[in-house]
Amino acid sequence: MSATALRNPDLTRQRILDVAFEEILLKGYQGLRVDQVLKITALTKGAFYHHFSSKQALGHAVIDEVLKPWIVDKWVKPLKQFNDPVKDLIEMLTVARQEINMTELHTGCPLNNLTQEMSPLDESFRVRITAIWQLWHDALSAAFERGQASGLIRQDVIPNNVARFLIAAMEGIIGQCKCYMNDTAFDEAGACLKDYIESLSA
Repeated sequence: MSATALRNPDLTRQRILDVAFEEILLKGYQGLRVDQVLKITALTKGAFYHHFSSKQALGHAVIDEVLKPWIVDKWVKPLKQFNDPVKDLIEMLTVARQEINMTELHTGCPLNNLTQEMSPLDESFRVRITAIWQLWHDALSAAFERGQASGLIRQDVIPNNVARFLIAAMEGIIGQCKCYMNDTAFDEAGACLKDYIESLSA
């Protein structure tokens, strides 16, 4: 770690969060080890505990300060700019697919990974994770509501339900790829997802 980072508490904190996020993505929260974070960041335990009182506090901060902003930037903010939900969502998913490499397919979605791992075990994690899912859901539901108002989406569509289903479908597709260890399943299911989205047009 550079001398500048060591002198800057904010940079130090962010470095710890970034490393912890990567470790959680690869090994899960339960596989996260503070000693390994210290080894990678070349920090002392004193420096670590200056910023985080415990491993749980670090996990909470990763969710609040790394995972949540990542989901907001990648999904929530773009959804709020949608004009045509069908056209814009398909384009968004196509770009996202092009940007995903094999490593990312095999590690899965960090939000879904933590949901599966920690929601049954720790209520403080579950509450934080649920809030992120809800932000994403609300933005997607609102996009379809706007589409109905502008006559682009079928009036019999229930935006709340469609948003719930689409997010579950997207996350399920990514989850499958962790097991198959190839992207064939991703593309096969993605083609069906595209057909469903197109069926929502008025």
